[in-house]
Amino acid sequence: MIELKNICKEYKLGNTKVVALKNINLEFKSKEFVCIHGPSGCGKTTLLNILGGLDKYTSGKMYINNVDTSTFKDSDFDSYRNQEVGFVFQNYYLLPQLNVFENVELALELINVNKEKRIEMVNKALKSVGLLDQAKKMPNQLSGGQIQRVAIARAIVNEPSIVLADEPTGALDSKNAKMIMDILKEISKDRLVILVSHNLELAKQYATRII
Repeated sequence: MIELKNICKEYKLGNTKVVALKNINLEFKSKEFVCIHGPSGCGKTTLLNILGGLDKYTSGKMYINNVDTSTFKDSDFDSYRNQEVGFVFQNYYLLPQLNVFENVELALELINVNKEKRIEMVNKALKSVGLLDQAKKMPNQLSGGQIQRVAIARAIVNEPSIVLADEPTGALDSKNAKMIMDILKEISKDRLVILVSHNLELAKQYATRII
């Protein structure tokens, strides 16, 4: 589904060149749960951002469904992110002025899904993370674990083929972390889930493989 060939990523900090990724060669299948693990600063989030089309690689090749992305324009990556990728972040990024339903629905409004279809898709996503009965609550009325589940619902509401999760359990206690991992494991039965995590023991319990 995704293939990386000799991917490099360099940044410039003043006159200094920082190599974030060097000659990365990886393949990801359409239905698996992959954990990317390593110490802080090793390039995990940079790799995730490249996989999600949020950041561009400096050199090498990235193929998505056998399509070479080196010729992609910004609009091509926009389409890829909107249609194929769902993002889950450690910091949630829910809008505090919107309730649970509206936060998840927003992802569909941005791609112009009609209201009737939006209601159906949001209810399905909230049900899959066990929060259908919390749809009218505001984010400040939820626990940390519930908020992260809302964020997962938002990530999967448009039924993407890829879910990218950057330290989604980092701010949670062990009980809520396990619940989030259970949900991501279930999601990976139907799509590719790539997780960045410092928690190697948790990853070993759930991931189909660890990079």
